[in-house]
Amino acid sequence: MNAVRILIISDEGPQTGTAGGLLLHRLLAGHPPSCLRVLARYVPTLGDPLPGVEYRQLTTPWMRFERSRFNRTKRSLRAWGLVPPPSMRRLDALVAGFQPEVVLCVMQHASYYDTALRFARSRRLPLVVIVHDVNDDFEPVLPWARAAALRRDGAFYRSAARRLCVSPEMETYCRERYRAGGDVLYPNRGADLKPVAFELAQRLRVPGRLTVAFAGNLAYGYGRELCRHLPALRAAGARLVVYSRPPGADCAALGTAADCVELRGFKPAAQVWQEIQRDCDLVWLPYPSPALEFERLYRYHFPSKLPEYLALGLPVLVSGPAYATGVRWAIRHSGAVVARADPAPEDLAALFRELTADGESRHRLAAGGWEAGQQDFDPARIVHDFHRHLAAAARPPP
Repeated sequence: MNAVRILIISDEGPQTGTAGGLLLHRLLAGHPPSCLRVLARYVPTLGDPLPGVEYRQLTTPWMRFERSRFNRTKRSLRAWGLVPPPSMRRLDALVAGFQPEVVLCVMQHASYYDTALRFARSRRLPLVVIVHDVNDDFEPVLPWARAAALRRDGAFYRSAARRLCVSPEMETYCRERYRAGGDVLYPNRGADLKPVAFELAQRLRVPGRLTVAFAGNLAYGYGRELCRHLPALRAAGARLVVYSRPPGADCAALGTAADCVELRGFKPAAQVWQEIQRDCDLVWLPYPSPALEFERLYRYHFPSKLPEYLALGLPVLVSGPAYATGVRWAIRHSGAVVARADPAPEDLAALFRELTADGESRHRLAAGGWEAGQQDFDPARIVHDFHRHLAAAARPPP
């Protein structure tokens, strides 16, 4: 079967500099460049593009208001259809020379997914949408526009030929909210990430001391949660290694806890995973508990770092509110992953002491986490399923 010709119209295209762009990059890395064109806001300034693929910059009207004090007003007017869309003549000029069979977008930044739908309808092309987050958490509108925004987003979602949701919880949420079913497409990890020998987990990297790793963004409450559990690390004599940008004001204590925290900064992902495999005994995904302002985000999104954690060949700990998608996944796989719902610091201190003393448990968790991760997050299967959905949308059965 010939490769599907895909036109991406989205806020960000496939590139390696952001989490969403990286997931697209991995999904499309093997697609023929001649069968892909990207219209996006960043072209591309955020990491590496797909080699040989043509990227063209797309700006939408009134974008200057997005970072102004009028941003909610602008989005509210969009909900009522009062913000002008990009002209079809301009879109045709950006697409010229390319004959798409399907339009692909991420449900992120309403002016872009509105544009994707408008172009797909005007050219009678099927639309495929990827849903990573509940977009109105990031693009809130004024009270008088909430119902209109919901109607408009629902019409967009129902118009898609394929709806690919990042978690089972997200698919359920969208089905109930927008009255249309979808499919689950978990975030895909890098295919080149390989586990270390599971037997290495039997021996601590630093004799007598458990070394715990965290890699990723300290925002969205993650850094604050790490600070909340500094007493647990100290009580267990454990050490935390953090790969992230410098801590902000809400987690500044990480920068002053040199007795139990080592900040290694932001590094390329391949280097981070290599260092964690060499230097650490456990990887930790610490949802904030309670999540407060991030509750809906954590109920429906899926943490892209979890599939990568599970591929390292190390024990994995997931902690936080019982409703968080990563915690729910870990509870379903509790024999392979350490899951702690709403833990108190003393609970984690006891767990860290137990894991420090029990090399056989670390070995079992390292092997079990890898196997569980392969069941849901095998990158080859995720990429295959993604392209199967695209092909089914582009060439529906007669």
